[in-house]
Amino acid sequence: SGDPQAPFKALIFDSWFDNYQGVIVLARLLDGSIRPGMKIKVMSNNRTFEVMEVGQFTPKRTKKAELLTGEVGYLCANMREVADVKIGDTLTDAVTPTAAPFPGYKDVKPLVFCGLYPTDTARYEDLRDALVKLRLNDSSFVYEPETSLALGFGFRCGFLGLLHMEIIQERLEREYNLTLLTTAPTVVYRVMTTKGDVLEVMNPSQLPPSNSIESFEEPFILASVITPERYMGAILQLCQERRGIQRSIQFLDPTRVMISYELPLNEVILDFYDKLKSRTQGYASLDYEVLGYRESDLVRLDILLNGEAVDALSFITHRDRSVQRGRQLAEKMKELIPRQMYEIAIQAAIGSKIVARETIGAMKKNVLAKCYGGDITRKRKLLEKQKEGKKRMKAVGSVEVPQEAFLAILKVGEE
Repeated sequence: SGDPQAPFKALIFDSWFDNYQGVIVLARLLDGSIRPGMKIKVMSNNRTFEVMEVGQFTPKRTKKAELLTGEVGYLCANMREVADVKIGDTLTDAVTPTAAPFPGYKDVKPLVFCGLYPTDTARYEDLRDALVKLRLNDSSFVYEPETSLALGFGFRCGFLGLLHMEIIQERLEREYNLTLLTTAPTVVYRVMTTKGDVLEVMNPSQLPPSNSIESFEEPFILASVITPERYMGAILQLCQERRGIQRSIQFLDPTRVMISYELPLNEVILDFYDKLKSRTQGYASLDYEVLGYRESDLVRLDILLNGEAVDALSFITHRDRSVQRGRQLAEKMKELIPRQMYEIAIQAAIGSKIVARETIGAMKKNVLAKCYGGDITRKRKLLEKQKEGKKRMKAVGSVEVPQEAFLAILKVGEE
């Protein structure tokens, strides 16, 4: 249906990285033709490349002298990164380019972020190499180095959604034999400061001081749930618990219903899908699309151990649920952190305000075991000496936090 005489124009629908030829692009020719030696241009970023080889899969890879209008084929143009050519983009002749790209292309941006840390710190370089290789074939996946006082060296990774995040984690563990510690997934928030600046925050540690924050914005989605009619009440209750705004309820037939809700993406990424499946015995299906950013009343909740904040346990939550979530997380920390030789104070704080506290008692040695009777002042002296020793240990000792405690943030609110 295209014009063979018009300038070359092709739609990219797939690409992958080859160790010897660089990026191989699959494209459908809408106008014109392409042959080796031609200079082509990517219309979204204006980068130019020289075509080295064209051909088709029949199903074996077969070289051709030329690809014509309406044909589907592959091309190699000495491209070094998959990010140079993105799916949905338009290729054209660099010398006589087409007037307009194919409509509908949008540059995809990561929506969900989480931290990936090797459980064995010696395998940090192995994790970096694995991420580099995954990035070669997936331009929508992004990562950057990150350091946590609690977890050491790792990477902050961005994904298109929850499924994308799970696939990357699974591939890292299966294909590269890595054991990973994953922090709670977060979304990108927009923070308006009192100076008028707009900041994009993907990690609670990047937030400016609370007194310099004018307002928060968070991404919202339109979630569509298809379910048997008998589970409708349970789904409506779940969506209301997650700060949802009801849009519509449509009966597809006498037994199935489609429920549409506007939901904050942050309320969906943790355990919404698991809760949905559990409340509908696995019969419900979920689909969602991103609506954009809206203003919300959000706060950063910090967990303090003996007065020191643990950066990996901080998260951003809605003010209405912050006290409840802080209390639940403090209780979980008390269960998971082992007792030590000195008392451990676990506190949940919003700014300088403590909203919840739990205390793990110290392990005690019976220093009076060898005192059989005798003067009470001798016993009191031994107890005072033990008390002073515990104070010194608390002042210089750091609390060891097990890995399970970092995962507890994912399970807050399940009870």
